[in-house]
Amino acid sequence: MNKIKNQRVINFSLSFIYLGLVSFFIEHLPLPFIIMLSTLCGWNIYLTLKYKQKPNAWLANGLAAIALIIMLSSIGFKDTVVLFVAMLLLSCVFKLLQAKTKQHYQLIITLTFFSLSAVYLFSQTIFTTLIISTLYILNFAVLGLLESSHSLKLSSKQSAKIIFLAFPLAVVLLIFLPKLPAFWQLPGPKMAQTGLSEQVDPFDIAKLSNSDELVFRAKFDNNSTTPPYYWRAIVHDEFDGKAWKTSSFLKQAMMLPSQNSSNGNTTQYSIIAEPAMADWLYGLGYASSNNENVVSNSVGLLRKKQYKSKVLKYSVSTKPLSTKKLNSVEQRFYKTLTVSNNQKSYQLAQQLKNRSANADELFNKLLDYFSQNSFSYTLTPTPMRGDDTLDQFMFNNKRGFCGHYASAAAFIFRSAGVPARVVSGYLGGEHNQNNDYITVRQYDAHAWVEVYTNAGWRIFDATAVVAPERLNGSLSQSAALNDEFKNNINFGLVSLSNYAAINWLRLELENLDYQWSSWVLGFDKNKQQDLLASLFGNTYVWLVPLGVIIVLILSFSAYFIYINRPKATTKQPPLVKEYYQILSWANKHTINYPENATPIQTLQHISQQAPYAEQQITAFCHLFEQVRYARQPFTKERKNQAKDLIKLIKSIKQRNL
Repeated sequence: MNKIKNQRVINFSLSFIYLGLVSFFIEHLPLPFIIMLSTLCGWNIYLTLKYKQKPNAWLANGLAAIALIIMLSSIGFKDTVVLFVAMLLLSCVFKLLQAKTKQHYQLIITLTFFSLSAVYLFSQTIFTTLIISTLYILNFAVLGLLESSHSLKLSSKQSAKIIFLAFPLAVVLLIFLPKLPAFWQLPGPKMAQTGLSEQVDPFDIAKLSNSDELVFRAKFDNNSTTPPYYWRAIVHDEFDGKAWKTSSFLKQAMMLPSQNSSNGNTTQYSIIAEPAMADWLYGLGYASSNNENVVSNSVGLLRKKQYKSKVLKYSVSTKPLSTKKLNSVEQRFYKTLTVSNNQKSYQLAQQLKNRSANADELFNKLLDYFSQNSFSYTLTPTPMRGDDTLDQFMFNNKRGFCGHYASAAAFIFRSAGVPARVVSGYLGGEHNQNNDYITVRQYDAHAWVEVYTNAGWRIFDATAVVAPERLNGSLSQSAALNDEFKNNINFGLVSLSNYAAINWLRLELENLDYQWSSWVLGFDKNKQQDLLASLFGNTYVWLVPLGVIIVLILSFSAYFIYINRPKATTKQPPLVKEYYQILSWANKHTINYPENATPIQTLQHISQQAPYAEQQITAFCHLFEQVRYARQPFTKERKNQAKDLIKLIKSIKQRNL
């Protein structure tokens, strides 16, 4: 059996790495599995610290069988990526619990590089990168300990030094080498980072106000665009009596590519969307994008061409909603109601219709109705059950959030024979003044209605009259809803934003993460070409490969010079320097001493040849014995004493001369 020298340190370090890894998966793996992994890591640390024997094969295999059952029962087989990551972590932790030889640890360290990389399937923030990079350095240091007797501190320094030297070269390669498509791609985990759904249930929308997860950031090319910002994501056209859904017909229609619209001026901006399971993206009005990974459909919504588990940055061109006249099929389609419940709301629709000359007047009269009948906006509405939930909301409760108002308004418009559809997405966002971008989080999720009138498709949102301040900024900035928002939101920096110092820290951290997402994660082929064109121009593109070759030559030359540089003088043990000063003093004054004697014998011989300095040399000899042979600490006091003795020896000789 090939045993290793630093097994205790290696065992402890790898357990620490996996404890750190487990913390990154708390939100993505089931709690029982997380507790089990943490317990196994903690047990391994305990055995290491207490010099206990590792479990035998029978016990380890029995525990592995139980752990496998817990893993499969809690995770299942639906999400293969999460299952793969869980199996990787579990196998590494159990292997670590049984590892005894160098070959065992070599296997674990190699798999640990894959385990660390798996974190980027779930999170790619700058903070994740910094922590995972530190764990990479530690894993490299552990690998170095397998082949040496160095300390963990020294191995970590060497590991960090090598990575630091490689970093500039990695940056150069990232910027200048042509970006090739991946040979293969691992499907992303099914992360539920977007709380939207193809079925709009008011109570589902209410749950989003608990989450402060980042959804996307938007930056306009100029400052001419003003709030409110209605970020469209999904259109719902079918009402089943309680919820609005996306019909199969509309799903097919939304697969058609976008057509050029003749409406008005365009608005240009860019979006940095966080990884999410769904394929929908976000845009204002009738949106289109020239990004190769994004497609815009027939109703002006944006979709991913293929799912990727990474941050996606895309540019958007937005036009106002279509004013194109609906044909008879579309008219009938957006007016359809297949249910007969909520009769009070239906009658209200007929009353408003009879008092309106056209759809635009009905639009305004319904807004007035919400404004004049004591409706209010709340994040914690009274639950409503039964077949007539819209009637309960419109005539009894009158307290609700966006989902309630959108469901009721779309039903009333269709009951009055006006084409209408529900849209879900996000409203507003927090404007960051430092870098002039908008941050949209899950609690900004919103639902509203698009109504077809003589002016074309128009946005109808009762929020404009029941909570007008909600139209500007984010839900987190609403003074009227501040108490409800703080009570609903999960604990985090946003929930502590009332404190100026914490809010400043939150915004600075968001700025840092925005720069990381924009310049590093969003550095794609297009951005690379733009950068190279700005550096070399379109005429001198041939300079790019030449520049890459020159940089590579300079980098390898610098590394060659570094590893062949003159080594620094090894630090001498205590009192050796002072000992040689006495020998130099003796040589200078022609005092002979034996060459093969010990330092103590040499000093005694010199003192006999120079009796005028015998007292000082004897004192130095005694000090030398204490520090070098008796292993007493070389304190500052002893160091000063040695210096004083050297000075006295020199001065006594000069005086006697």
